[in-house]
Formats: sequence, structure tokens, C-alpha cells
Amino acid sequence: MDQLSIKDQTIPYEERRSARYRRITLSILEDRLRISAPKNVSVKQLQELLLAKQEWILKHWLAKQAVLKRPARYSDGEHFLYRGKTVELKIRRHPRQRIRVYLEGQELEVYLSQDLEDKDCAPHVQKALLSWYKAQARRVLQDKLEKQAERMQVCFQTFRLKEQKTSWGSCSSKRNVNLNWRIIMAPDAGIDYIIIHELAHLTHLNHSEQFWLRVAVFMPEYAYWKKWFKDHGQELRL
Repeated sequence: MDQLSIKDQTIPYEERRSARYRRITLSILEDRLRISAPKNVSVKQLQELLLAKQEWILKHWLAKQAVLKRPARYSDGEHFLYRGKTVELKIRRHPRQRIRVYLEGQELEVYLSQDLEDKDCAPHVQKALLSWYKAQARRVLQDKLEKQAERMQVCFQTFRLKEQKTSWGSCSSKRNVNLNWRIIMAPDAGIDYIIIHELAHLTHLNHSEQFWLRVAVFMPEYAYWKKWFKDHGQELRL
């Protein structure tokens, strides 16, 4: 993999060429810069673009790395994603022992026992948030899955919530659909794309041209969301 040096930063980058590409695009991924270009674009044109876009590349590369390296503290005022929107964590105290989580507008409220010491709060908040996010994912994804299945006139066998490290969803030959709970952090249209993608596999259990044509019928803008998950997927985490 080639490397790009901008000021004191060394940024790995890769080139992707295809006759399907209509223009040159730059994507900041988790561990590299990706340059996608039509086959007829010369090396000189790519180098000139990289030079012209140095400030943009550096700014977005540093922003991406900052997000990836910053560990969650699970403390009051911290921000998380839920269905594409930023929500602010608010730690509340109450006399009960049971921990409760509520979403009120743009505030994600976690109620902890007033007897719990401040230094012991973070693990309890983390566990409570994980449980809450998975519960919301099960509810929202099940509802969306059933509605899209009816719209696409297909039937799935079972739905399971997963935490796949390298996949947002999967569909088996037995018509079982698995969805990664972390997609609940993505915008609703992005969630719909993942679900439509998996349900399309009930008709075409591959990624053939016919498969993508079927996806396009139910989500014409699928290419945008396909790229969105490649570029932003690593941000969907607690």
C-alpha cells in the first residue's frame, strides 16, 4: 500500500480503478485513504488531485483518528449516536437500586442509585447503555424488517440480533436474517438499506447484477448508503 505524507502525518492510501466509476472520489477509512477513479484517469491526474486536496485529507484523517482513539468514559455530558442523531448522556441519581435508561429528546438519561459512589459509576453506565441499545435495536429492527419484508413480498424464517465484527447483516439459505445491533446508531435510511440488502438475498443469495437491481428497486439511493457504511461504520460503537 502506498503512503501519502502531509506535514508530519503519514497516511496509507490505496487506489481503486473501475470502468463503473464516473469520477474520482476520496474516502477516509479507518486505516487508510481510498482513491476511487475511472480507468482512464492518469497517474498524473491523481497526484495533482492529492496535492490539491491535502488540507481536506489531513483534516478528515485527523478527525477520524481522533474518534477511533478516544475511549468512551461513560460520564455526564458525553455524546453517543442513536438512529443517526447525537444524544447527550445525562447521569441522574435516584433512591432505587435498579438502573434505568430513558431517551428524552436529545438526552440519554441513565438513572443510578444514589448510594453508588462516583468512581464506580462508569462500568454500570456502560452495561446499562449496552443493554438499552440492544433492546432498542431488537424493537426497531424487528419492526423495520417486517415492514420491508411485506413491501418486498418475501418471507424470512427467523430474526436474530448479532454483534458481528465484520458484517452489518447476513442472510442464510434457511431464510434466517441476522442483523448487527450497532446499526441502530446509523440513520434510519441506512438501517433500511441494510435490511433491504439482506432481504434481497432471499431472492438472490449472491451479489450478482440481478441482486443489486432488486436492491435498487426498493432503495434507488443504495450506493450512497453502501459507501456510507464503509466510511462511517467504525463510528457506530459505544
